[in-house]
Amino acid sequence: MKSMDPFRNEARSRDLPEDEVERWLGTVRPCAMLGKAGEAPPGSPVAGRIGGLPRLPEDEPHPDMPFLAAVDLAAIPPGATDIPLPKDGTLLFFADTVSAWTGLDCSRLIYVPVGTPVSERRRGGEYEPPVHPIQDLHLMIEPSLPNRGYATEEFPHAGELGEVWWETCDEMQADGTLQIGGYPWVWNADPTTDYGHGPGDWVVLAELGGEDVAEGELGLVDWVIRREDLAACRFDQARACFDMVG
Repeated sequence: MKSMDPFRNEARSRDLPEDEVERWLGTVRPCAMLGKAGEAPPGSPVAGRIGGLPRLPEDEPHPDMPFLAAVDLAAIPPGATDIPLPKDGTLLFFADTVSAWTGLDCSRLIYVPVGTPVSERRRGGEYEPPVHPIQDLHLMIEPSLPNRGYATEEFPHAGELGEVWWETCDEMQADGTLQIGGYPWVWNADPTTDYGHGPGDWVVLAELGGEDVAEGELGLVDWVIRREDLAACRFDQARACFDMVG
């Protein structure tokens, strides 16, 4: 784990109680950060890609929306996150970030078990989703903390502690295009709590920077899922949430 001293130093400059700061740091969660060339250190293993054509099972129709990213779960080692990912297989992420606010179904997540026959495929037909340039995504294992917080009995200064992470995270966490696990980056609404998903332990499965893969100025796409559904590979229970930068 990287040194969290930049967080401590900023919190100290704001006169936040040191015991509360240490409790907050005790909630750090690991995440798998997948970055493009230039975002990840040289030699970082490839764990996914953005763009190109999806490698779909023979009986799986191409969703009516752009293909954004693929993640090779076998490339993400145990302990890289604290969510119960399958040990192998591929996750395919589709979303229409431009039309995300229309109320239509604008996302799809497909899990392809290892050994499934697949082929690259265009959707074809009258509507052809755009195909984005292929770029490999390289694995980094990074710490994650909330950038927003709400006061509780345990953390009365949660709001300020979230601001501290907002100000200092670049010194402790490498930036990437796609994050697996960890806490969401919240601009306006927390995708795990603010969308009326219903009861359950909702966790971030993946967070993708929309401005990297689609037209428009949308900021983030978060796929969230109940921890128990993830453990059972019920990926049809995942939901996508869209958040605008600003």
